[in-house]
Amino acid sequence: MQKSSALFLVVLAGVALLGAYQAFVQAPSPASAVIRFLGLSSFFLLCISLLIGPLAVFKPQFSSLIEPRRAVGLAAFVFLFFHYLLVAAVYFKFDFSKIIGMFDLAIAIPAFIIILAAALTSSDWAYAKLGAGRWKAIQRLVYVAFALSFAHFLLKANGLFQADGRPFAPNLAEALLVLLGAITIAAQIAGFFAFRSRQAKK
Repeated sequence: MQKSSALFLVVLAGVALLGAYQAFVQAPSPASAVIRFLGLSSFFLLCISLLIGPLAVFKPQFSSLIEPRRAVGLAAFVFLFFHYLLVAAVYFKFDFSKIIGMFDLAIAIPAFIIILAAALTSSDWAYAKLGAGRWKAIQRLVYVAFALSFAHFLLKANGLFQADGRPFAPNLAEALLVLLGAITIAAQIAGFFAFRSRQAKK
């Protein structure tokens, strides 16, 4: 099996498992369950796309995944877009003044804008028009978007901190995604220093 095929198998399996798990987790409404599924899936896909870079640094044979990483990032945006759209429609009736007034939601707005910009400039055409410098600057902002998304996720992960009136009711999917987020951060830091060390030796 080619590495790119294995990547998409991991992505599809992860999203399917999140959907199946959410079907068994009590939610206030079907709309709430769908919104949470879209949000969790988007964060999962974002983590996977960011993990590919460090993986290629440590294991050059995985550099073939750099190109399909773009598709994973775009998939993360698609899930994110519908997550935001349904949150705005179902909970706030598109009253964005209320969204801005809530810190745990407000921090997600710049994350959405950054990921939107990254998605719109992910094509070869955009790379040619923007030039390598400006294109990389936009794409690197995704790290900021990831940090904001992770903070938003931690603040809104009700299954981790409170559910059904209980002080602690762990949600396995959310707990594993917190772990994945932590692994993503550690991998980025390790990959950065490994890359710098490799460049210094040249």
